[in-house]
Amino acid sequence: MAAGSGSDATIFIDANILLNTIFNSGKQSAGCTRFLEEADAGVFPTATSVIVLNEVLHRLIIASVVSSSGIAPESAVHQIKLHPELVREAGAVWEVMEDIRSIRSMKVYGISPATLERSLAIMQEWGLLGNDALHVACMAEHSIGMIATYDRDFSRVSSIKIRKPVETV
Repeated sequence: MAAGSGSDATIFIDANILLNTIFNSGKQSAGCTRFLEEADAGVFPTATSVIVLNEVLHRLIIASVVSSSGIAPESAVHQIKLHPELVREAGAVWEVMEDIRSIRSMKVYGISPATLERSLAIMQEWGLLGNDALHVACMAEHSIGMIATYDRDFSRVSSIKIRKPVETV
């Protein structure tokens, strides 16, 4: 797949773009927010995968439990397993996920066994971890040549371009 080979110039959205916006953290949050607003307005087509959405959901649940209960982040998963009602009571999380899923220009792609197979080769070729390799495999399957991310690991993959939403001064 050549960089930018998607005929509609679709941009794949990585989890950190969504999380920077949600948590309004770091110097990149304003740029991420603007990027997602433009995507929602249809300025450019975007896509993501169920893996990205699951990464975001997992982090939101952990943050919700830590915030609402005072549980230390390192023990949040253990506490959630002991007290599953903590997940059910994370009401704001479900609203945020609905907001993400309602981004008008964003297609959400699934992961098939073939995607997994392709990701294994990508892991070996580019030294990516599992979820990042799945993102690249998903992008290849859908002819997406650009990813919006701040994850430098993707810079090792010569077949994709990185778009970092930036703060304009």
